Amino acid sequence: MVWSKADARVWNSFRQRKMLIVSMILMLGLLTAVSSINSSLSLKIIHQQMVKDENEFFHLIGIAQNNINKTIDNIYAIGTIFGTDNTKLGSYSTQVEVHPLNPLELTPYDIIIYDKDQNDQIKNHSVRFTFNTSDSQNLKNFNIHSVNSRSDILGFYFISGRITNEMSAISNNTLVIATVMDKDEKLLGVWKAQTESYNIAPFSTASFTIPVTDNNQGLRIANYTLFVNNS
Repeated sequence: MVWSKADARVWNSFRQRKMLIVSMILMLGLLTAVSSINSSLSLKIIHQQMVKDENEFFHLIGIAQNNINKTIDNIYAIGTIFGTDNTKLGSYSTQVEVHPLNPLELTPYDIIIYDKDQNDQIKNHSVRFTFNTSDSQNLKNFNIHSVNSRSDILGFYFISGRITNEMSAISNNTLVIATVMDKDEKLLGVWKAQTESYNIAPFSTASFTIPVTDNNQGLRIANYTLFVNNS
């Protein structure tokens, strides 16, 4: 077979495009594999529940643990809901409550499913995470104490206490987060409040009160766990 210069140019152009397409497919496969490993191994889901609030919105709430020997930040929980025959209905995301997250530290998350029209169609769900990693640790050293809880005459539930910053640096924008549970240890919701004052000087103490404003939850709360986030 005799090739002209024009034939050779056409073949070389085709071969270059083919190699480019193959390279892109391989790169996409590698990126997909890394994302899959991160979502399943790096952040381990300790506890998860789908609940409905008093306004008929579904929430995917849970607690996840940093399962790698690195600090992770910019952490987002992405919840996907499915209908009959595993048909995807939508995805919703939120930033987790505690960030950055040191190795073995825990964080709550609360993903709100904003489309109530899909409530009756939801048959299944999944949660994955996206994040960045760092070799530096985020120092946290707090003592939560004098904690008490009560319900008022309207059925609202309040968690109060005091928090001491036991670090030599100021704690800015300090939040106390509560995951509340029923008597069967099922998660009911995630609630939070800023401390007063929200910037806590070194070795100083501030107070906090977390209101659980969903009456449906307030009547069922049997236990809770507290977390701290700051910047």
